[in-house]
Amino acid sequence: MIGSVWGDQGVFRPRELGPPSLAARMPWRLDPVADVPDTVVEAGRVGALEVRAASTRGTSHRFDGVVRQDAVGVTELGGRYVLAAVADGVGAAADAHRGAQLAVRHALGYLAWALPGAAAVDLGHALRAADRAVREDGPEPGSRSTTLTVALVELGSAQHRYQVARVGDSPAFLLADGAFRPLFDPRVGEIVDPRTDSLPSPRRPAETAAGVLAAGQALVLASDGIGVPVQETEAGAYLATAWVEPPGPVAYLHQLQFDLRTFDDDRTAVVVWAVS
Repeated sequence: MIGSVWGDQGVFRPRELGPPSLAARMPWRLDPVADVPDTVVEAGRVGALEVRAASTRGTSHRFDGVVRQDAVGVTELGGRYVLAAVADGVGAAADAHRGAQLAVRHALGYLAWALPGAAAVDLGHALRAADRAVREDGPEPGSRSTTLTVALVELGSAQHRYQVARVGDSPAFLLADGAFRPLFDPRVGEIVDPRTDSLPSPRRPAETAAGVLAAGQALVLASDGIGVPVQETEAGAYLATAWVEPPGPVAYLHQLQFDLRTFDDDRTAVVVWAVS
């Protein structure tokens, strides 16, 4: 007999941060793409850096039976670097999930190939490697449109240098003193183009940012499903408090699953904490 209640209950129930999503109360539908799971989680420690990453299908996609269009990847290199990437497939593109997967895989693959023995690496080359992969995967490159944000964090003794580069609007933040500080400012003096810039063949140059992580700070890469509510709703205060220290992997995923009406897109975030 099918029960009348769907989803996790008790301590596992997603935290409600406002009016609940109607789709979150409904049973999930399996999506038609077997090799893209509903949710992925990664976690690890590299020296004085703690890493958490997750990508999870939004409640609207679960209700409609649509594949997760975000992708995420994290890895370490030689105990010296943490590499991370987040891609947000453009919703209108038929194979957006494929583009997001290709972008993450090839950007990180380029960095893993280029970094050993290199004095410095231009993240723009990683974006271009991802662009080629998305464009040349088959006919109709536009069907694989995706954003891409890539980060490189180098372990140091007291502070850790980071670089971030992106195509599109997937945000990055420095989490410090209980607040999310955007690393990319809105473009000033431009007419806003309603189309998200994306791979393949982006219309604008990549945006870049760089800085250092001190103990107690964190670098955050996200898709819009997390970046927008963090900046526009009380989800920002909720996650800033939850991420004062690195949570366990299961707790981290639970925190990303907060329930808030209209904010039901796929949710993806990588957080790299500098711990003492």
